[in-house]
Amino acid sequence: MSNHSNISDYSRYFTLRQKVYLVNMSEERNSDIYESLSGIVTSSGLNTIELSVTHGGHGAHNAEVGKATYKLTSEALGSGIQVLADLTGIVSDNVFKFKMHGTMEMFQRRSVSRVDLSVPFFHLRGNFPLAFFKKEWKRVMEHLRNDGVLPGLVLQETEINLSAGGIGIMVDPNNRPTPLAMFFVTLEKGLPVCALAETVWEKRVDERLQCGFRFIHILKTDQERINSFISDKIRMSGGTHLDYKRNWVLLDKMVADVRKPG
Repeated sequence: MSNHSNISDYSRYFTLRQKVYLVNMSEERNSDIYESLSGIVTSSGLNTIELSVTHGGHGAHNAEVGKATYKLTSEALGSGIQVLADLTGIVSDNVFKFKMHGTMEMFQRRSVSRVDLSVPFFHLRGNFPLAFFKKEWKRVMEHLRNDGVLPGLVLQETEINLSAGGIGIMVDPNNRPTPLAMFFVTLEKGLPVCALAETVWEKRVDERLQCGFRFIHILKTDQERINSFISDKIRMSGGTHLDYKRNWVLLDKMVADVRKPG
């Protein structure tokens, strides 16, 4: 259920320190890839907003100013909200300025189905910037497509919690997760899923650390593969599967786009 409102003052929906997810909606983006960032509101006006973007630094996004469009998704008045916004400037190393426009869409927030399972798995961590991880992800994907294998990559059977939106793992507290990481997950068929993710939470459980990660750079076909894989597991156990496409944070679309006649 979604509501649309054409408004002239977007600021009432965004308050200081509010968490916002940014989903790449630029015309020139690679439409095969879901790309997202995370930000915190530092200021907002009638149709402008400034966000401290978690992994924005080192001038990596300067070339996008005046060209990039993002969907900003958050929560307000007990509902999910999303609106398009053009990147108009980079105020400092990680503070981005946007101009919001068009319809503010409100929608019911929905969870994503998750399962605990044991699969062949590899976690590449390191204190590297997002630009480095994206370059490495592209190299890895080209190698996998061309050769089907990645030399030196050894996946080990590991207990994980998996959804189309992210992954949860247990780690040694002495080997804490880095802000960004690359994950390889083998499903039942085909090449391993390879995705970039950001650390979103940590919790101490006995002598170990339970960590949750959000996928921020992943092929849409791999989102679909994970979704289908989880759906099969849940239905085999008699449960009800919730399709990730009912969660607007995981889509580079607006509600109005989906409702347009084909």
